[in-house]
Amino acid sequence: MLRSKQSDKSERESRQTITSRLLPEVFAGFEDGDAVTVLDLGPGNSQTLSYLSRFRAKVIFADLLESPVFSADQVNVESKALAGFIERQLDLPPNTRIDVCLMWDYLHHMELVSVTALATVLEASMHDATRGYGFGALHGAHPPDNNQYGIANSHALLAVPLAKSPAYIAHSQQHLTEHFPALRITRGTLLRQGRLELLFER
Repeated sequence: MLRSKQSDKSERESRQTITSRLLPEVFAGFEDGDAVTVLDLGPGNSQTLSYLSRFRAKVIFADLLESPVFSADQVNVESKALAGFIERQLDLPPNTRIDVCLMWDYLHHMELVSVTALATVLEASMHDATRGYGFGALHGAHPPDNNQYGIANSHALLAVPLAKSPAYIAHSQQHLTEHFPALRITRGTLLRQGRLELLFER
């Protein structure tokens, strides 16, 4: 389907650049040209690829919301089956060692049982220095915007508004800590209205 120049212009104009305090810490210690394996749980975008081109980066875009787990009643599906759905969607190559996991707000599109299943799948590909980046919910509230995110530069995110998204579940940091043991939350700062940015580490 061809996109009109007007729709492309409208999308460009609606994009926002958001200053991030924690993004520099996600990539701290990596120098230009270093080998870095990045797992992005979203469908990916050119801006993120452009930023990561400074490294010898292997980038895996999971497009996690396309997994059958999100068309199922997550609460009533066995955790082993949920993990199987997620593992097939990620389709990580054998012996993948993830250095950075960009989770954005995808954990909040999952029931806690699926968050635990995702942690189970990812843990096998993580190492002691793996870091993660994602969002938290402030006071358990639904954020006022609905975006797909990417990396604009070392200190900023790019947010592109989406027309619609799956249901949002505002998990507390305590619940994320309890149900996502693959990584632990080590820092959190206020990003914008109703949204926190979180740094995860092993």
